[in-house]
Formats: sequence, structure tokens, C-alpha cells
Amino acid sequence: MNHFLTTLLLIGAVTIARAEVIPFEKCNESVKCTVHEVRVDPCPESAQNKPCVMVRGTNATIAFDYTPDFSSQVATAKAFWASAVDLPFAGLDQEGCKYTTCPVVSGQRQSYSYDLPIMKSYPMRQYKVKWQLLNEANEMCCFMIDMAIKAKKGRKN
Repeated sequence: MNHFLTTLLLIGAVTIARAEVIPFEKCNESVKCTVHEVRVDPCPESAQNKPCVMVRGTNATIAFDYTPDFSSQVATAKAFWASAVDLPFAGLDQEGCKYTTCPVVSGQRQSYSYDLPIMKSYPMRQYKVKWQLLNEANEMCCFMIDMAIKAKKGRKN
């Protein structure tokens, strides 16, 4: 059993190491959190400071490190196509405790990691995506990233 756990941890470390650190923006909303780093896998475009290209019909891993200025027994995750009216990102599992440690403890640095299916129904274009992690009182961590949705054959720019 010990060997199995070691193997899983090694696989997780390799996956995190492969993810690209990408630029992100703070949200305009009142946030009670510091987001330290955002990583996306795959996102080779980050080396050229371009939006991450997400290919329909595949998965992308979005991960971030954060230190909340709030505590919470449960965490709710939300993602939106950011625009004049934020549109919810279809298919997102909102049970944040599956992807970060709960309870969330104020002042304690934590990580969140989510495998996001890029549905074939998503329109192909460039988006600003807003990602939130909230507690029961709607206190939140929030950041925005640039993403481009393309067809399988359209990965290269």
C-alpha cells in the first residue's frame, strides 16, 4: 500500500510540474484572498504570453495556490465567461472541497486543482474566464485568465 501511495504522489508531482504558470488578473469584486500562482496544463502558449488554447473534446487542468482571509467548512467553485454579463461555465463541478482541502482555514496557504472538460459544444473564440472559490458568506478568492477555445486541428496558432 505504501508503494501505491508513493506512486500516486509522484504522478501528481509530475502533473503539477508539467503545468504552465500563467499570467492572471485580479477580479474587480471585493475579494478576501491572495492568489499566489495560477497553472494550466496544457498551456505552452504562456511562454509567449498568449492565451491558453483549449481544445474542444479534451481536458485541461486548472490549478492555483491561494491564501484566504476567511474560513469555511465548505467551498463552492464557480467559473464564468467574463463579459458585460458573466455567463456560467457549463459543466463545472461546484463542490470545491473535492479539489481543495476543507475546511478552508484563514491565513493558511492552500492549493486547488480541477480537471476541466472542454466540451465540444463550447463556441470557438477567445474568452476571459473568471474563477471563484467562495465560502458560505460569499467571501471569495477570484482571478481571471485568458483562454481560447479551438477545434482539435486548431491547436497551433
